[in-house]
Amino acid sequence: MADGPFAASFFCSSCSAPIRLDSSLLDSGSLFEAVAPFIDDPTRQSVASASSSAAPTGAPSINDSFIVLPPATVTDDKTNSSAFATRPTPSAGAPSTSIAPAPPTSSAFATSRGSLSHRLRVASRLFDLVAAASTTSSSSAPSSSSASGAPPQIDHPLCADCADEITLKLEKRLAEARKERDAYAAYLAKMSAASGGGVAGGGVESGGASAARAKEVEELEDRERKALVILRELEREAGAVKEELTSVESELKDLEAAEASYWNDVNILQEQMKALEDERDSVTLKYEYAMKQLERLEKTNVYNDTFRIWHDGPFGTINGFRLGRLPNQPVEWSEINAALGQTMLLLDTLATKLGFTFKTYKLVPMGSFSRIEKIEGDKAVYELYGSGDLSGILFWNRRFENGLVAFLNCLQQLGDFAAEQDPKFRLPYRINKDKIGDASIRVQFGQDDQWTKALKYTLIDTKWLLAFAVVR
Repeated sequence: MADGPFAASFFCSSCSAPIRLDSSLLDSGSLFEAVAPFIDDPTRQSVASASSSAAPTGAPSINDSFIVLPPATVTDDKTNSSAFATRPTPSAGAPSTSIAPAPPTSSAFATSRGSLSHRLRVASRLFDLVAAASTTSSSSAPSSSSASGAPPQIDHPLCADCADEITLKLEKRLAEARKERDAYAAYLAKMSAASGGGVAGGGVESGGASAARAKEVEELEDRERKALVILRELEREAGAVKEELTSVESELKDLEAAEASYWNDVNILQEQMKALEDERDSVTLKYEYAMKQLERLEKTNVYNDTFRIWHDGPFGTINGFRLGRLPNQPVEWSEINAALGQTMLLLDTLATKLGFTFKTYKLVPMGSFSRIEKIEGDKAVYELYGSGDLSGILFWNRRFENGLVAFLNCLQQLGDFAAEQDPKFRLPYRINKDKIGDASIRVQFGQDDQWTKALKYTLIDTKWLLAFAVVR
């Protein structure tokens, strides 16, 4: 716990991270050994003097940035050597404090060395001394080294990571300086060898130097004559090229006039083509509109428009006419007869469209007075219309019921034919003699609701046959 008060007393001058100093750095013997080279070495003293003279007034010099611990007072006391202090930051223009290297008395020195403030000043001055020395050595380096990059400004204290980074930079600079030195040495050796060879052979070859120069001059004159001949040929070629250029320019003007005429014709053709395209687009739109109209007309079901089958409460309706009657909702026989006539006309029309001929019976649609004729066996005519006349109601009732049963038989025949054409087709309500679904088509007293339901089922089956005939 002795190091506790100084665990975060110093910070790295590069990354500002808190650092812990080794206790040996504040040891008296180690400290004197670290500071002594900067004081005893004349080279260091001269560098420090130069940096002090170059520094601005009021800035601390190297000699003002340390405390000398004489060897006579160096002890191995480790108990009080692990002090850490916050590095003081001198204010701008404030004079630095210089401490004379004269050894203090043993009691005063022991008191000073043992005090916390003394150890703080010792560490701070030591860092200032090292930083000033590194800055001075960097600024006094040769100017050629600046080509490989500016020397790093080193301040202290430093953490281990920052110190490793600066070490790598310095090693890189050292390698570059060595390469530069080797290049200069090789070039100097080459120049020295060349200079020595020329001096050695100068006296031997001086006799034939004039003959060599005369031969060289003669060769140069010969090359000059050849060059003049080539120049005259080039001048003649330049004249011919100039004449050809004049001819080409004339042709170019003719081509430009032809091009202008061509583009004029192109513009006229483009206008004509635009007019034709507009006309084509207009015709295309008209064609598309006509096709849409045709498609709409083809999809129009004239049978659905002619025979509109729907419902009105419990009654089935065709073209608005109700089929059936109820005690609480009486329907006139004229409306029922009209609905039966429309239903017979629809069934006869569907048979004609599908190319089907009924067996046993023949439909005779005649509006509200339609009838069915039996053409096989005992021939008979069955009216498919009723009346409210009580005098003939019994006789009429039997013939009317036979007509309804015959109509169901014709409806069943056409449904079976449609099922043969399309196996998937089935009437929603099956017909069995006088019954359709679960209701009887016969008119019975007190059972008007069953008769109305049977007529409604008859219209539904007829509508299914209508849908089948439309898609065929």
